[in-house]
Amino acid sequence: MYRHFLLLAMGLWLSACATHPTISPIPLKPGESYTGLTFSVENVVPVFVYRQGVSEKSDVGFRVGLPIYGSGIDYSRMLFKRGDISDIVNLSFSLNPNSNFDLTYYSVRSLSLKPGNALYTGFRIMYIPHGITGGNSLRVGMLGGLSISKKVGLEIGYFHDFDKGQPIEYIYYLESKNPERYPATTEYGFPTEYSRLTGLSVQLSLSTKIFEKKPAKAKAAKKPAK
Repeated sequence: MYRHFLLLAMGLWLSACATHPTISPIPLKPGESYTGLTFSVENVVPVFVYRQGVSEKSDVGFRVGLPIYGSGIDYSRMLFKRGDISDIVNLSFSLNPNSNFDLTYYSVRSLSLKPGNALYTGFRIMYIPHGITGGNSLRVGMLGGLSISKKVGLEIGYFHDFDKGQPIEYIYYLESKNPERYPATTEYGFPTEYSRLTGLSVQLSLSTKIFEKKPAKAKAAKKPAK
């Protein structure tokens, strides 16, 4: 009983963080779609992701979390492409106790020798208008990620509140050094909109194609013996 309560408490504690979109670093073609699951530090329960290409340069994504945390919507548009390098801007909204808006500028390098693979970096501005304690938080930071065959994706990033969060000189301290007016946790221990943990993002995304069974290869018909 205690173990179940501890697992539930940990799940609620982590799901109090902000969440972020799962993009397609290689733009989807018009009519092309992507479905998958995203596992993240920010949201203990996997989030279902659906993306749809709407033009040669843009796609839209929808996320559904359980019960609702992690759910959201986002829009990506390619600004320009030169060879294997492209720049993409993404606008996103995510629903959680620290619901947030994201504006992210991605620089993507597609690997020409392995179609479907890509490496990318990004600069993100993140805004929480009304967090778990009723305050707001403006954050900026960097992220990096990779996509393998459009089936597996990994992304890591951190976004810091330089005004109300942990002073940057104490960023690696285990204990909180937040200003007294902007506590890092609630009285129940949940991360607030000012917590460093709220700015941490680690995602693993898996396309549903990974779970599909491959069709059995038809056996070649044996020639009758003469």
